[in-house]
Amino acid sequence: MTSFHGVSPSRRGAFTLLELIVVITIIGLLATMVVVRVVGVRPQANKTKIMSDMNTILRVAEMLYTADGRFPETIEEMVNPKDEQGNPKIAGINEYPKDPWGHDYVYEIVDNQPQVRCLGSDGQEGGTEGETVDTVVPERKEGY
Repeated sequence: MTSFHGVSPSRRGAFTLLELIVVITIIGLLATMVVVRVVGVRPQANKTKIMSDMNTILRVAEMLYTADGRFPETIEEMVNPKDEQGNPKIAGINEYPKDPWGHDYVYEIVDNQPQVRCLGSDGQEGGTEGETVDTVVPERKEGY
């Protein structure tokens, strides 16, 4: 029985096993290439977020120093800061920043200058490899 355009009813709109294998192989190769490229992106994205957050904290601290004549003692003082009349100050942070692993940044005044540290994925001082490495901005050189 011949039907629509000379194709039997059982063959119309169906894929052969070979066509399915080719398509699945191509999808598998594309997925592998995407995974290989994306695997190394997360550590770099974390580093970028850390540097952005820490530089923002430092910039806000410096702006508040210019306005108040002193550096804030804590990050909390930089979150939506207000003057004595309750008006927003010239600079501030909208919400308390957390590192990519949900830990607080360490902010302190060292040698009369603000310094921010991220303790890495482990949240402990002294990380030396991978994502446990501590990051300090600005870096202080010994003897200076």
